[in-house]
Amino acid sequence: MANISIDAECDACAGTGLYSGFAEPAGVAVVCLRCDGTGCAKVTYKPFSGRKARRGIKTVRLSRGTTLMSGVGPTGKAEISYAEFAAGAMPQERPSAKVHALKRKQR
Repeated sequence: MANISIDAECDACAGTGLYSGFAEPAGVAVVCLRCDGTGCAKVTYKPFSGRKARRGIKTVRLSRGTTLMSGVGPTGKAEISYAEFAAGAMPQERPSAKVHALKRKQR
């Protein structure tokens, strides 16, 4: 399937073509770098037609996060096979003792 391109309002400048933030003095703006001052951003995407298969994966686990501060890579012990994931299942982490204690407290 071919990529589709549409014109959308630039989210960096809210379609104004101008940016005025913490570095600009009051009453001063600069030309938006994301849209070059047009106020318009071209969005190109490929329509989603379903999750694709991925070779070489045997097991699937939850992710620790996206930043080095929170950690990266798999976390916890919840693990499912790739076949289960491909069939629509997701790894389910069992709640910790701390979570159980909080739930009991809220009752």
